[in-house]
Amino acid sequence: MPFCSFAEGAGMYDVTPIENMFLLEYLPTAPGDFLRVYLYARMLSLHPELGDGMADVARALNMDEDAVFNAMTYWERQGLVRRMTDRPPTYALLPFRGNTPAANPMDGDYYQYRDFNASLQALFGPDTLLHPKQYEMANDWLNLLGFTQDAVLRMVEARLKRSRSKKPDPVKLFNRLNEIAAEWSERGVRTAEDVERALEYDSRVEKTASAVIKQFSMRRPATVDELQLVSKWLNEWGMSPEQILAACAETTKSRNPSLKYLDSILESRRKGEDANFGELKAVLRELGAEDRPTPDQLKNYGKMLDQGFEPETIRLAAVQCARKKKHRFEELEWMVGKWGEQQLYRFADADAYVRSMNRMTDEVRAHCRGGSAGSRNRTAAPGQRFIGAEHHAQYPVAAHSGGAGGRRRGHAPPRRRQQRRAAQAAEGAGTAGKLSGDAVSLPDLSGHRLCGRRAVEVLRML
Repeated sequence: MPFCSFAEGAGMYDVTPIENMFLLEYLPTAPGDFLRVYLYARMLSLHPELGDGMADVARALNMDEDAVFNAMTYWERQGLVRRMTDRPPTYALLPFRGNTPAANPMDGDYYQYRDFNASLQALFGPDTLLHPKQYEMANDWLNLLGFTQDAVLRMVEARLKRSRSKKPDPVKLFNRLNEIAAEWSERGVRTAEDVERALEYDSRVEKTASAVIKQFSMRRPATVDELQLVSKWLNEWGMSPEQILAACAETTKSRNPSLKYLDSILESRRKGEDANFGELKAVLRELGAEDRPTPDQLKNYGKMLDQGFEPETIRLAAVQCARKKKHRFEELEWMVGKWGEQQLYRFADADAYVRSMNRMTDEVRAHCRGGSAGSRNRTAAPGQRFIGAEHHAQYPVAAHSGGAGGRRRGHAPPRRRQQRRAAQAAEGAGTAGKLSGDAVSLPDLSGHRLCGRRAVEVLRML
């Protein structure tokens, strides 16, 4: 028991001194609940019998214990309170020093940035308390990165305005600000005016990124990586937002459009002087596709060239595709692949092949139009064999019966059936085919024998 002490209840009639300097420096900026806790703590320091522990303080002030704890942490940041223990939390109130030097270097740091820390806390309001980790980050921006206090406050204020949450999380917000501060420091941002210019610079990037994501029918904010991509397009490549949005139309050719795919499109546009770009654009024009070459098409076109195809050969294939009303790049790839199977890499070989197929097609059409009457009067050329009586002996005509519309015994079968039987009976296979009095038999690419109109269709495919 102490030698002397106030009698029970005497503290209620005592006074608690508060320095006028405290009222002048802290009263304008400190949150109201934090002031209540500090004043009550000053009274308890003089009369500890009026309360013991944080629960008693919370009950006396009609506050939550967490709110009392936040208030004491705030005053700890201001350099007026020092925490003595954690479990349970106990504190020692430090004397108000005004402009006198601090005995403890750590207390000196707190006091040095007292007004700055109070301004930071005021931006978040009394409902959101900043913790020592956030103050340390902000102090590092001042001491290590060279920002002014006004610049840091403007940076935090702008970030709070961008937040969609009514009560933003200080941890996430300061972590993101730490990345921004490092990036801006490399760009030479130091003062509040520099921060304003940087905010305008980043606002253009964010607006463009939001517009691009909206084009992709996505309902979410842009990620950090996506913002970096947009910043590269705008600032490093010198593209306008209109050019970027116009390129979004080409992403519809991809099943899963993304900003990464859009980046490859913009890169190919930026490298428009590439020889492959101009050549492929000419190929697409021959194909009947007016679109600009996509990155995938440029890649596949490069593979064709790597296989040994001459650019003129690919353009010839595009012309043949367009003649057959095939205007898709995938159909061009199919035809070029077929030509590769026949070693038609050089333009001269491919052109001779196309001309040969065209002549063969014309002959087949002429034969089909001329009928069997004219063909019987022709003389067989060396290597050719007409199919006539020998064919009928091997394939006798079946008897038909019926009424007036029926066929009589000995009448010739339908022309298509006769062509099919003639093709089955034909022997050998020449590249020019065999013309007979009743059928035309030609080999296709897979080795099967076709005849008649089917042969014409195959020739059209070549």
